[in-house]
Amino acid sequence: MVAAKGGQGPIGRRNLFRQAAGLAAALVLAPRPTAAQTFTASSISQAAQDARRDVGKLSRRADNLLRLTVADGPERGAKAVLRFRAEQVALARELAAVFNGRVSEDDWLLVTPMRELDLALTMQPLVIRLAPSTAEVEAMLNEPLAQIEPLPGDTAEDVLLTIVLTALGIERRVALFEQLRNDGALRPALKDAAAAVKAQRYGLAAFELERLMRAVVLPGTVAAIGENGKGSARALYKMLVVRFVPFIGWTYFVTLLLATVYYNRDTTAPVLR
Repeated sequence: MVAAKGGQGPIGRRNLFRQAAGLAAALVLAPRPTAAQTFTASSISQAAQDARRDVGKLSRRADNLLRLTVADGPERGAKAVLRFRAEQVALARELAAVFNGRVSEDDWLLVTPMRELDLALTMQPLVIRLAPSTAEVEAMLNEPLAQIEPLPGDTAEDVLLTIVLTALGIERRVALFEQLRNDGALRPALKDAAAAVKAQRYGLAAFELERLMRAVVLPGTVAAIGENGKGSARALYKMLVVRFVPFIGWTYFVTLLLATVYYNRDTTAPVLR
């Protein structure tokens, strides 16, 4: 028996069937591209999605407040301080309204930006509420800016560290103060921030103050602060929470520090000028 021309005889057809079957199996077993992860109302609640959007808008307002505060730094009037005191009222109240009335506490971590997620997760074991209550926000808004009186022998770094500790609600004690001012992570940031303030380079000072605050919340620093007194570490976190650092980053808190620097210009002039 002679095979048909073109290899379409019984043997040719069997080979063709084998090749087709092999190709089909390869297509079935071949790895398929992984679909990109998407977040929808079925994976994140609609309330959390809305909160992410609105907190983002409020975060940009905090960024703008910092920008204006930096820009007014060289002026020696009270405009920057007065603006901060006024603008923080609406900012803090609107942020508090989002977290206390519009989104479940179970979804708060979904609103936390990745840059601040470590900070938020560090607070969780201490059972610290990641967002302040309305009452806590109102109490904070009623507090005056800290008045700083340099001690004899204080350097610019000492004054700036005092401002930071006061903003965190931490008492200046000799042992803790010496430990922090000589800390390997804090000391370079503190030195650079103080130099920027003395040079009236307030934009650079804002960057260095954020660098300093990120060093303050390192585990070793928090542990040292915790040894300063009962509840000191918890007080530190609560002061960050009341200014929504886990959700909008450091801009609001850094603006507070700059406003405090401006507010104390007269008393700190011999050191910071």
